[in-house]
Amino acid sequence: MSVRTVSSLLVALALALGASGCPKPRTSAATQPTPAEFNAVQSDPKAIAVVDAGLAALGGADKWEQLKELSFTIAYQDGSVTKAKFQHTWDHWNGRHYFVTPVTSTLGGKPEDVEYQEVKYDLFDLDAKPWAASGGQVASMRKDADAMAKVARQRLKEDLYFVAIVYKLKDPGAKLAVDNAQVTVAGSEKCKPSCTSIKVSFDPAVGSDTWFVNFNSESKLAEVIEKQMGGGRIGYEIGGWVEAGGLKWPTKFQNLGLKSEVIEISDVAVGDPEDSTYLPTLH
Repeated sequence: MSVRTVSSLLVALALALGASGCPKPRTSAATQPTPAEFNAVQSDPKAIAVVDAGLAALGGADKWEQLKELSFTIAYQDGSVTKAKFQHTWDHWNGRHYFVTPVTSTLGGKPEDVEYQEVKYDLFDLDAKPWAASGGQVASMRKDADAMAKVARQRLKEDLYFVAIVYKLKDPGAKLAVDNAQVTVAGSEKCKPSCTSIKVSFDPAVGSDTWFVNFNSESKLAEVIEKQMGGGRIGYEIGGWVEAGGLKWPTKFQNLGLKSEVIEISDVAVGDPEDSTYLPTLH
C-alpha cells in the first residue's frame, strides 16, 4: 500500500470521527415522528385560550418548550400505606428515560434490605437494547430488558401526565375542547368562584384516554383534573405547587371520591441531561 493511500485513509478516518464526535446540537425536544406537533386546527380556539392562560400562570410555555431534563418521584398512597413508588429522570431533549422502583418482594422489611429495579432506554429508538437490572443483577436477555422497559415506558406515560398535565395539553396529537365553562366542585375549596373545564382527547396514534382539566376562572391555575373511566370519571384536586426551573409543578393529588387515595410528588428538579445518567451502570 502506497504512502499516499495510507494518508488518504487516515484523512478519511479523521473526518469520519470528527463528524460522529460532533453531532449537530439539538434546538428542540425529541418527540414521536407522527404526529410531530400540536395541530391547533383540531381544537376549539376558546379551549386553547384557556390552556394558554393556564400555561402562563405556571411560568410560560416557552420555558416548557426549552426544558431539557425533568426528574421527580411519585408515590401512590392509600391512607398511610405506600402502594407504589417510582423515580423518573426524563431526558426531554434527547428522548431518554431512567426509571427506578423498589422490588415489591423486598418491601416491608428494613430499609437497607430494599432492592431496586432500574431501567435505562431510548424512548423513540425501539431497536436500541434497553439496559435493565433488578436487585443489582443486570438483565442479560434482550426479552427481559424489553419487558422491564415496557413497564418503565408505561409508568412514565401515566406518571408524567400527573406531574406535567398542563404542559402536555398542547402535546402532538392532543385535541382540546371546552366541556363546561362554569364548573364548581361540591365539598372542595377548589374552583371558587368557578372553573372552566377543558376536555382533552387524542389522535389515535398517540392515545385513547380522555381527561378533563379544570382551570380556575380567576387565578387561571389548574385546580382539578378528571380522567374518563367507562361511564364515569375519577377526579383529583391539586393540593399545592412547587417551583423548579422557573415553572410550577404539582405536589399532591387528592382523590375527590376516595379520600384515602393520595398521589404525592416530590424531588422535582429541572436541569441539563448528563449522558452518564442514561448509560449502562456497572454493578
